[in-house]
Amino acid sequence: MPLSIRTTALVFLALLARPVLAQDRPPTSVADTDIDGLGQWAPLGQIPVDQAGAGLRGYVLAGESTEVAEPGASQVSIHAVAANNFYREQTGNFSISQRYETHTMALGYRHGFRVGIFPRFELGGQVQLTEGDSGFMNGFILGLENFLVRMTGVESARNQLRGSEGTLPPLGTFVTKGGRPVYRAAGDGSGFGDFSIVAKALLRDGAPSSSRTRLAARVAINMSGKSEFTKGNFAGIGVSVDKKVLKWAAFHGDVRASFFLDRVNQWNLPLKHVSLGFSAGPELSLGVNSSASAQIGGSTTPYLPTGATAFDRGYGDITLGLSHRFRTRQRQVIAQAYLRENMNLPFRVRWNTDPDLSLGIKVTIRSAPH
Repeated sequence: MPLSIRTTALVFLALLARPVLAQDRPPTSVADTDIDGLGQWAPLGQIPVDQAGAGLRGYVLAGESTEVAEPGASQVSIHAVAANNFYREQTGNFSISQRYETHTMALGYRHGFRVGIFPRFELGGQVQLTEGDSGFMNGFILGLENFLVRMTGVESARNQLRGSEGTLPPLGTFVTKGGRPVYRAAGDGSGFGDFSIVAKALLRDGAPSSSRTRLAARVAINMSGKSEFTKGNFAGIGVSVDKKVLKWAAFHGDVRASFFLDRVNQWNLPLKHVSLGFSAGPELSLGVNSSASAQIGGSTTPYLPTGATAFDRGYGDITLGLSHRFRTRQRQVIAQAYLRENMNLPFRVRWNTDPDLSLGIKVTIRSAPH
């Protein structure tokens, strides 16, 4: 269905999800991580889409902002995502059916150091806990599609597969090639998702409230978890840039490359060796401690040619988010809520094996240096 109706409704829902975490933090780091003495707005950073692993066809590093923990400081994050997967395609060689919903909780930790010439350097890791079932999002999306059909009279706004139990794909993921099954997952399992380790350095520093361009680089490795939820085994490098361009607007960008450690993925599909990805978008101030963001992202497909749209097209997302900073004395707490709509590149919204729709909220708690 057209993006505008769906995302408008879901942005309203995201507004209702506001964490109530608040602790104290010392004033010594206000200039670096909060508003400055003149009360200027400091951007809150890029939308954390796909950082919990609940999106993408796999084998691509997620985007990040330039935020790097100060030497001696620590950062704990809790990231929850609900992602709806709904797709069916029949080609001359492949049959692909997908219907399930995942609920992921990612727990992350990073600690800052001073290393060589870098003003800030951090090491950290993340583990994912994931559960899959039939979920609630298909019914919610169907309601929005039906509403749009009644308002516009355009029947194509409704996905006919979603509207009847008789035509719904079976619960889970089923892939056959030449009539022979190559992958099957029930869609109602649970277990550990991926585990990742990252090292990140700030290359060009500057107060977030200033107009100085900030630049950071990172290297990471991703280790696969349960087959229903994994992004695969790969290493990656990424470079991110943040810049406040106006008193009320900032720009965030990120480019990355991933190098595959697997030759075939969990679906028994042959892989390329490298994929390239990007994300970019503006952040607009809604007040000293709040902002709204829009972001587009994309990646080359990790698969060798198959003849199926689900696997061969480049893929991406368009994401809308809201962020809020809790200003305290001992801790800084950043809460970010977002919704993600998938796309096929070049920026065409349509169904594929990427999650049909994702809703996420991430809470990051940053301590002062010890």
